[in-house]
Amino acid sequence: MSKCRLKSYPKTSALILFSGLSLTGSISKGATRPNFLIILTDDLTYRAIGYNNELVKTPNIDKLARQGIIFDRAYTTTPVCAASRASLLTGLYPQTNGTVALNTAAFIKNIVKEKRYKTLPQFLNETGYSTRFCGKSHLGDPKDYGFQSGEETPDYDDKRAFQDVNGFINEPDFGKKPFLIWLAVRQPHLPLKPEQKWLDLYFDYDIPIEKNFLEKPPSESFYNQGLPGEHFYRDCDYNDNYKNLPAGPPRSPEVIRQFTKAYYATISHLDSQIGEFINQLKSKGLMENTVIIFLSDNGYFLGNHGLGNKLTMHEESVRVPMFIVWDKLRKNQAHSDALVSGVDILPTILDLAGVKIPDYLQGISLKPLLSNPSSKPHKYVVSESVGVGGELGTGHRMAVTDKWKYILSDIGAEALFNLEDDPFELDNVIKAKKNHEKVITLKGYLNNWKNLTGDKKNIPKEIPHYGEARTENGI
Repeated sequence: MSKCRLKSYPKTSALILFSGLSLTGSISKGATRPNFLIILTDDLTYRAIGYNNELVKTPNIDKLARQGIIFDRAYTTTPVCAASRASLLTGLYPQTNGTVALNTAAFIKNIVKEKRYKTLPQFLNETGYSTRFCGKSHLGDPKDYGFQSGEETPDYDDKRAFQDVNGFINEPDFGKKPFLIWLAVRQPHLPLKPEQKWLDLYFDYDIPIEKNFLEKPPSESFYNQGLPGEHFYRDCDYNDNYKNLPAGPPRSPEVIRQFTKAYYATISHLDSQIGEFINQLKSKGLMENTVIIFLSDNGYFLGNHGLGNKLTMHEESVRVPMFIVWDKLRKNQAHSDALVSGVDILPTILDLAGVKIPDYLQGISLKPLLSNPSSKPHKYVVSESVGVGGELGTGHRMAVTDKWKYILSDIGAEALFNLEDDPFELDNVIKAKKNHEKVITLKGYLNNWKNLTGDKKNIPKEIPHYGEARTENGI
């Protein structure tokens, strides 16, 4: 990721419909164990998928999602590729497993060489599963951390990844064992170079500018995408995209409209590839007993708060699209607004596979939510980011509940957002006296998480001086 320094300058509630989704069967000893297909996208923000945004053309993904349960409040453990993937594979936050930012070397040391924690494929290998990796690793050779077969494919358009996964399901012995396919696609990560037929889908669209769009980010530390205390903003000089569009600030509204079209077009291409692969699974009769989990490693900024890339604690960066599909669920679309985290993926898979969940894992199984989408097992979830090149115990943190989000910046500045009234995070209300108890509660949650993970970041004990609430524009 490229980075640049900018000069500082002055600075809905969605209707949730629950349907009668329930498990029609359960895993017991001797029962056929389910297969697993994990579709992990790269840099897909939660607003850039058809079922959340009708402008985005993702008919295949939408059709698939409607067959299962959509998690509207899913959060990554950390909004950066390598660390997020390490967290998904180990069921542990980066501050515990040691893989922060893009520190692949730490993952290789802690997980591959010293074997401090098992990975998802290692758990399933031990119980007779066939495990296959396809796509982007970002953590070294996938066979080194547990996958029985597969290798990283480098192409940005995922054509080789889908050739690989289609080749796997057409191997002579495929299907004799239950399988885990980890399909980690690169799209819509940069570079954005969609073919014209995908761009044409958005030719006549007037892409709206979102409420929190800025040409440049504010100077406060909450927006820093570099090391603690810096004022770095990522991808300012990256333009290996459609029309050489810049991927970072400063960007005008028109540039963002064109960039967003290329981003959406890339997602539509991915949607087509996923649709073709799902049809392959159906033709082989494999859908009935295959659990499909779709999610992204992190979100992405499209000029929100003036930013590109990810790495901060804002919704566009840390909130991801996610759904689970299984034919053992009733085929009625359900939405859940329960808070879920990336560390929940591994225990969920182990639970559905009938494998004992180790006590040390830091997430929970989402299996109960599959039969009761209205349940809310997490009071809060946490995300962290040390910045690219940052170290353990540094960087940004957040704790989020159903309604509120507390952010602690890389240099200890604090923010509080009412996500119900202010989903675009424009009004920092931490200095409003009426929010005193909420701040104490959210700091307590973050301290609980620190104790769980071993995080060394200091959380201020004092409550911010109360006065008038501030907005992003200083009004």
